[in-house]
Amino acid sequence: MSPTDSSGNPGAPPRLPKRSLSLSAPLISQLIREALDAGGEIWVTGSGQSMRPTVRHADFVLLSPMPRSPRRGDLILAPLGPGLMLHRVVRVDVAGVVTRGDARQTNDAPISHGEVLARAVAVRRDDVVTPLVLTTRFGGVALLRFLFREARRRARLIRASVRSKFTASILSG
Repeated sequence: MSPTDSSGNPGAPPRLPKRSLSLSAPLISQLIREALDAGGEIWVTGSGQSMRPTVRHADFVLLSPMPRSPRRGDLILAPLGPGLMLHRVVRVDVAGVVTRGDARQTNDAPISHGEVLARAVAVRRDDVVTPLVLTTRFGGVALLRFLFREARRRARLIRASVRSKFTASILSG
């Protein structure tokens, strides 16, 4: 008989009791960097609403080493103020990387390329894993979830841009 998790899903790994560990931003940064430098990945959870609807409060996010320089659209983990933030890259240039939370209207302060700790490759809500990058690693259904979610996200950006240009043209003329 195959193992089941607490929700009764056959073949799923058993659920462990949820535990919390409170660490300062420098310590958690060091822990994440060491795990990723060793070639590993790490599931983390955080708090906040700045990445809604992509990542919600208490979702689990799979962090992976950066295989390349950050690109526009990547979700990266980086220090921001006294803590760490998982935000989307909106601009990359020689001066650094500019990020913004999906639910925010303004960009974060630029950070240097070296400050980027990791990139997010998947989000897990309940028992559903949705990739945040184009991959078949989590299966075909998960890939379709990614494509659908990305299409909705891009449509929202286009609508906001059109709305902004329309409002600006009305105000100027």
